[in-house]
Amino acid sequence: MCYKPPKPFVWNYCGACGKQLEEAFDGERDMPYCSECQRFYYRNPVPATCCFVRHTDGALLFARRAVEPCRGQWGLPGGFMELGETSEEAALRELAEETSLRAKDVQLLGISTQQNTLQGAVMVIGYVIDEWEGSPTAASDALELQFFTRDTRPPLAFAVHRDLLALYDSQYPE
Repeated sequence: MCYKPPKPFVWNYCGACGKQLEEAFDGERDMPYCSECQRFYYRNPVPATCCFVRHTDGALLFARRAVEPCRGQWGLPGGFMELGETSEEAALRELAEETSLRAKDVQLLGISTQQNTLQGAVMVIGYVIDEWEGSPTAASDALELQFFTRDTRPPLAFAVHRDLLALYDSQYPE
């Protein structure tokens, strides 16, 4: 692990009315429940996206992280989805924020979900980008950007990125 995360967020009070939650059976298991709002509180995976930006020589764009977790380590450009956007919109927004690139062609690669001590679990949706506009420029959450060929890739900080990279390699052999 690249840093010591805080304890995961636990629902103790209702986010709508502020009443202390109680345990109640939701039909499958006991979950935090607000009797005032009649609402269960679940710990669902947090959706995120990442981008596999391909150079014409087959190299992939990696970003050295400027923020925790794993500051200074390599990852794929991407980040968490925001309310109101699709996963593709989130991928394109994160790509622009971190690399200054605007994707012209986007293809769904796949999905990986890994347990995470901070969020509980993160579900990352990977997209392949073959065409883009602009010059890669590190911005936002990226300290540095670099294209790496398959034999020169650095280790990736996150298990979900490693899983999706293995999927990428199986679908896009050299």
